[in-house]
Amino acid sequence: MINAQIIHYSAAFITLTLAALGGGVGQGIASLATIDAIQRQPCSYQQNFRTLVIGLALIESGIIIALVSTLMIIFSSQPLTIGIACGELGIAAAIGLAGGAVSIASSFVVKAATEGIGRQPFFAAKITTVMLLAQSIMEAPLIIAFIVSLLIRNRINANPELLYGLQGLAAGLTIGLGSVGPSIGQAIFTQAACKSISVNKNAYNKIFPFMLLLEAIIETPFMFCLLIASMILFRPLDGAILSDALILGAAAFAISMGSLGTATGIGFTASKSVISLAQNPDQYSLLLRTTLLVAAFIESAIIYAMIVAIMLIMEV
Repeated sequence: MINAQIIHYSAAFITLTLAALGGGVGQGIASLATIDAIQRQPCSYQQNFRTLVIGLALIESGIIIALVSTLMIIFSSQPLTIGIACGELGIAAAIGLAGGAVSIASSFVVKAATEGIGRQPFFAAKITTVMLLAQSIMEAPLIIAFIVSLLIRNRINANPELLYGLQGLAAGLTIGLGSVGPSIGQAIFTQAACKSISVNKNAYNKIFPFMLLLEAIIETPFMFCLLIASMILFRPLDGAILSDALILGAAAFAISMGSLGTATGIGFTASKSVISLAQNPDQYSLLLRTTLLVAAFIESAIIYAMIVAIMLIMEV
């Protein structure tokens, strides 16, 4: 029979395992690409080595945050109940999924940056700057996931009943699953941006602002997920446990899938545009307008998902 203690230690296991899996795979992808780049262009060794170390350190941050969250779960001083254990499972979903997704996505940026430096060793500083900016923006879902996990902890400590624990679980799933789409979209786009700079370094001044704007747009679906997670977590509850939990879970799934489709779609569109921008820098205005128009249409998917999620939450 599953009891509170089993769920409690499973949450600790899931938190660190998912983040460590993503971090380990991500660091392996980045390191392999760097070694290949150095092998092709030995004179880029010093620049690529510095870039790799910086990139690996940022990828590692997901594992560190997961470790802190795991220790907070294990050494919680609150008397354990089934409700608290379910809430901790929500923390595991938020931190573990976000940490793993962000780490793997971040590795593709490092991969593209080191490959670009292999092509343009004397342009390494600006390529590394682009990589750092992209990775920093990618870290946002992980930082937000950590903040939400603290809110879940406070919520279940104050209300240790099962229904509130399931509420925390739904909120954690919203953040964790909602971070996957933006991570994929960011990886697709920023990898193309780094490659474009290395192909045509003279287009850097146009690619850089283009990248900043599209990075923010790709990140937008996660903000919708954060809004729904907050509504789920702080929704007053007084109904039947099973039905309320299922409705909140449906809301979490709806907004998460909307985030996945929206962010991935914009990532593919933006990646094609930034490659075209490197080939035709004079078409900056045309490419930007077209990309923004397409992104606006794609964004409608997450808006529809948000409306459905809100309607479901209001049913509780």
